Amino acid sequence: MSEPFAPDRLRAFAALADERHFTRAASRLHLAQPALTKRIQQLEAAIGLRLFVRSKRSVRLTAAGAALLGPAQQALAAADGFAAAAARMAAGEAGHLRIGFTPSAPYHVLPGVMRAFRRTHPGVDCRLTEIGSDEQITRLLSGDLDVGLLRPPAIVPPALLCRRFLEEPFVVALPRDHRLAARRRIALAELAGEPFVLIARRVVQAVYDQVLAACRGAGFTPLVVQEGTHVHSVAGLVASGLGVSILPASAASLGLRDVVCRPLSRNPLTTVVAVATRRDDADPAAAAFADVVLRLPPLR
Repeated sequence: MSEPFAPDRLRAFAALADERHFTRAASRLHLAQPALTKRIQQLEAAIGLRLFVRSKRSVRLTAAGAALLGPAQQALAAADGFAAAAARMAAGEAGHLRIGFTPSAPYHVLPGVMRAFRRTHPGVDCRLTEIGSDEQITRLLSGDLDVGLLRPPAIVPPALLCRRFLEEPFVVALPRDHRLAARRRIALAELAGEPFVLIARRVVQAVYDQVLAACRGAGFTPLVVQEGTHVHSVAGLVASGLGVSILPASAASLGLRDVVCRPLSRNPLTTVVAVATRRDDADPAAAAFADVVLRLPPLR
């Protein structure tokens, strides 16, 4: 059943008030004249007031019609604005997006991703939170985040869609005066007995566990003497001489004078960064963000 103040009735009222002629108003709305007349009659019946005085030669507004024309036009403008906003949101071009990003990601990832997304979707309000990968998973599942840029866990929850867009090898980070610093490549087993500085497990469990498993596979359990929450802080602790570390290769681009990074020999250890969204999420902006990330040229 049609609403008494449905936009089609208000649009008929506004068009007839503007044209003051049924045939011209009907043509403007792409209606047959009887259909226009019916909509005006339905609106008048719904409000209990006559809006027009009609004669064979003219149509003019009543006092009530003149008084209600402004509110009708405002209502139409609001409806049109709502429809336009809904269309932009449906296309992923507007709305709010809550984005998590892991502090262990390479420093250039977030700027590159955000520049690309803002170029194509300037109407989306992005709110970013620096948060560990595992906490991102929790918040995505609870609906407190819309998108995550994270290092994925070994087992991704079925409710999440987690797609990789960057892969990089691990390297050994050493104080510049370390006994192995002059080597071109370093075997993991050569680090047995060394104090280790690692990114905290609570920040990125997958990487922490991967490093420990690799060390055990090389025949030793690392002595972790210090943990940091960022690649930068871990590299800084290594520079201070507190220990060695296994870090993503992007750590070598931090440019710390007192840290050297060397590739691992005979070791295929790699780590990835992925974009994560909920599988059942109908938010077009989240889908658009993930699509932009996945279409980017390889971030190196």
